[in-house]
Amino acid sequence: MSNPLVLIAFGVVVGVFSGVMGLGGGSVMIPVMVLAFHMSQPAAHGTSLAVMLPLVTLPAVIEYYRHGNVNVAMAAWMAVGFMLGSFFGAYAANAMPKETLKLIFGFLLIYVAAYTVFGKENLARTTVLSAVLVVIAMGVFAAVRWYDKSRPATPVGVETRTPEAEAPGVRDA
Repeated sequence: MSNPLVLIAFGVVVGVFSGVMGLGGGSVMIPVMVLAFHMSQPAAHGTSLAVMLPLVTLPAVIEYYRHGNVNVAMAAWMAVGFMLGSFFGAYAANAMPKETLKLIFGFLLIYVAAYTVFGKENLARTTVLSAVLVVIAMGVFAAVRWYDKSRPATPVGVETRTPEAEAPGVRDA
């Protein structure tokens, strides 16, 4: 799926989402790269960061700036911290197992989504509710893992009927 037109269209969709939501785009890009483009979690993270080079976000920044919605000094200082943090974050992400990275990313998305929905009017309540949703998601994940491990794996397309499961006295002709 490396057709340039498909990738450009995907970039446009993520760009619109990023410009509207004020997000870096990774929350959309990474899951799509993993699921639709069959990339590993670390490769999707690295590719998402490569897309976010300054020139890519500059048009959105200019538009926000034109409307007085960019604090340049704050952005500059945060960028210094971001450069350091992104290096150490990438180092940690590449050192951990892919499944762990996938879980951290997914649970963080749940937290951010809940935080966004509940709002910041009551910060303590929002933080607690967001954390509760993450704990519930972790519980569901653990239950599904436990359930999957407790059942023998059945290859796709293999019938699992047993003679005991058939009605008494009924036989195939």
